Amino acid sequence: MPTDPGRRLFWLFILSAVILASITVSLQQKRFDLAAQCRALLNPQYWFNRSTAVDYSLLIGNNVLRLLLLVPLLGGHLAGTIAVGSWLQETLGDPPSPALPLAAIAISYTLLFFIFEDLSRFSLHLAMHKIPLLWRFHRTHHSATTLTPLTLFRVHPLEMAIYYLRGLLVFSVFSGVFVYLFRGQVSGIDILGVDCLGFLFNALGANLRHSPVFLSFGRAESLFISPAQHQLHHSCAAEHRDINFGTCLAIWDRMLKSWRASGKARPIEFGLIDTSISEHNPVISPDEGIKKLGTRPSFN
Repeated sequence: MPTDPGRRLFWLFILSAVILASITVSLQQKRFDLAAQCRALLNPQYWFNRSTAVDYSLLIGNNVLRLLLLVPLLGGHLAGTIAVGSWLQETLGDPPSPALPLAAIAISYTLLFFIFEDLSRFSLHLAMHKIPLLWRFHRTHHSATTLTPLTLFRVHPLEMAIYYLRGLLVFSVFSGVFVYLFRGQVSGIDILGVDCLGFLFNALGANLRHSPVFLSFGRAESLFISPAQHQLHHSCAAEHRDINFGTCLAIWDRMLKSWRASGKARPIEFGLIDTSISEHNPVISPDEGIKKLGTRPSFN
């Protein structure tokens, strides 16, 4: 993963997240304390606890499952693109040949794919919260009480399979249509072989979405979902439930009135229990705790 520009844990994205975290914390504390920041970054209690142990286990297990089962059964993005393009050719025959410059095709493909990819992620994420059966899978992700960049991979295997299928379908259909319409002219604008807008999203602090670093985009949050807004989405407080489902664009949440600005930096309790009691200092009985952990958030 650290060597793959298409993955969020690419070394450059990790480096940019560390730099942005340092700047954010320094501005919030109104001072730069390198020693304190290094201690916080390397704190073993942050990286190794009951919550992160689940992250590591699912990271390994889901990747093995994806490589050994999903990819062989469902195929890859290139195979899906060829299948869709071939089906359109056989069904509709030769397409009209729009006389568009190569640059216009590249810009159109990059922008439209980014929008539809983001919309599909938002729609599935919303369904994961609103449909009780899907919530039973998705609550695994929200049960994290310590957010680290690896919490991204803390998903139930069935949820991972659903998201893999979503990505495969969106890419195959969208790219297949462009291949059909523009034949060999199709090419997007990319950086290191990765869609440029997705690359920029990951470089601008995407790894801080699952972290305690409260990085707000200020007024730009009306356009783009910030790491701080996603942290509110993970909050166990009742007032933060069912908000900020979006990945990149804020327009979908604004349309459904689930958008919430991050506001001022403040401590946030993560997890499924609506309480200020941390997992390291519980004062409830084990039976009561299990009952609360299994409770699905109320829907507005």
